This record gives sequence, C-alpha cells and structure tokens, in this order.
Amino acid sequence: MDRYPADVRNALQAMADANVPAGMRAPPMHRLLWRMGLRVPPPLLASFSANLFVMGGLFGVLWGVLWRALMWLVLDLGSLALGITIGSAVMAGLLFGLLMALLMQHQRRRYKLPDWKTLLRGPAA
Repeated sequence: MDRYPADVRNALQAMADANVPAGMRAPPMHRLLWRMGLRVPPPLLASFSANLFVMGGLFGVLWGVLWRALMWLVLDLGSLALGITIGSAVMAGLLFGLLMALLMQHQRRRYKLPDWKTLLRGPAA
C-alpha cells in the first residue's frame, strides 16, 4: 500500500474506517493502476458517470471480443455483420456499466462515504 499515491492511501484508509470489505476497497485493476502511480479513484468513491463509462467500456470491449470469437470459431457464423457485434457490445457495456454504477452509488450511501472530490478537499474546517 505504500506504493500507492497519498490520496489513494487516504481514500483506502477512509473506506477501512467505514468497515468496507477489502475486496470492495481495492479491485485488482485499480491496484495495478495505483502501483503505476495513477490517481484513479476507487469505484466506491468515483462518480456515477465515471463508473458507468469505465466499467461499461471495459465490459463492452470484452463482450465484443468474446461474442465475435464465439460467432466465428464456435458457431461458424463468421459472416455475421460486424454491426451486430458492435451493437451487442455497446448494449452489454451500457447495461453492465449502468448496473455497476448504481451498485457503487448504493454502496457509497450504505457505508456513508464521501465522493472522491470531497475526500481530496479534506475535512471541512
């Protein structure tokens, strides 16, 4: 944890103080980004739109690649229009991103956590 940026360490400590389970505080992808020195907010502290686009975008790309591979390799439907693959990836990404953003927002309220910008400003005087 010492290799993470100071603001990330503060955020992790705030979540630990609120009894947030360790797996929710620091997902593997975020730990990698933090070790690289990037100041990415943990999902529980990120904004709704950030969670929507980051989680939805990553899931959509993964879904599109797997869907295309399934159509081409397993089902021998290689001639399936690329537009259908892209459309399904976008829809899957939006749906997953929306559900995850709602879940993160709910969990932030459940644990009474501030958002990332509020945490960066520090406690009110």
